[in-house]
Amino acid sequence: MYDTIIIGAGPGGLTAGIYAMRGKLKVLCLEKENAGGRIAEAGIVENYPGFDSIRGIELAEKFKNHAEKFKLPIIYEEVVGLDIKEQPYKVITNKNTYETKTIVIATGTRPKKLNIGEDKFIGRGVSYCTMCDAFFYLGKEVIVIGRDTPAIMSAINLKDIAKKIILITDKSKLKAAEPIMLDKLKEINNLEIVYNAKPLEIFGKEKAEGVKIDVDGEIKEIKADGIFISLGHIPNTDFLKNSGIELTEGGYIKTDKNCKTNIEGVYAVGDVCGGVMQVAKAVGDGCVAMANIIKYISKL
Repeated sequence: MYDTIIIGAGPGGLTAGIYAMRGKLKVLCLEKENAGGRIAEAGIVENYPGFDSIRGIELAEKFKNHAEKFKLPIIYEEVVGLDIKEQPYKVITNKNTYETKTIVIATGTRPKKLNIGEDKFIGRGVSYCTMCDAFFYLGKEVIVIGRDTPAIMSAINLKDIAKKIILITDKSKLKAAEPIMLDKLKEINNLEIVYNAKPLEIFGKEKAEGVKIDVDGEIKEIKADGIFISLGHIPNTDFLKNSGIELTEGGYIKTDKNCKTNIEGVYAVGDVCGGVMQVAKAVGDGCVAMANIIKYISKL
């Protein structure tokens, strides 16, 4: 049986893992995709202390390497459920069941979908990850469909890659998490913004060729070589259904100032908790959660 199991190997989960290893706990980290988390999808990160400027993928790699230095055990399995009605808690994956005294949930978020026919074009002209696929459209025209900070970040990340960017939003104006992002958006010379546009359909034959939109009752077709969907994210909490862990109306995990959920010994960190979604906050959460777990286990 483990002292703690960390679900998710993003910045918050890996930070919790580093503190757990330093605390001499018997720990396991479970990750369904890639260690390092969604920060790898970011372009240039300029707001993480200690780095004036660093590529998101490099920062993710540094998190992973730091955790590996402390020999944090990471197993690549998808968690599909929790049995936390009584101790020891059970973490159920698609391959195994693990027993543990405590749990840290650091499962992050996933992209919101448009659901206007994009699924059949994923990887064939449609992408949810700008930094993953931007260079496929070097010197080409692209469309960004989205709102506020996610759409702004996509446009900024594409400005030196695409020949032209058409940002389509159903809003009358764009808002940003940080005002400086709006300043950067205004500096993009190859950008066109279409406001108050409701996306109706992504069309194409073998690959996506464009999007049909409704602008104040007028139906238009906008063509491009690639389409990036940037609507933000939703929490990865589907596996918590019937677990007893309290969620917000939007599906995020409710926690207190110590990152504790309503279940004794179960904590949650990072984007899966909602609120401020920044890598620095996730790292802080991971530290706070594990510090409290170490105290909790010492009293058992």
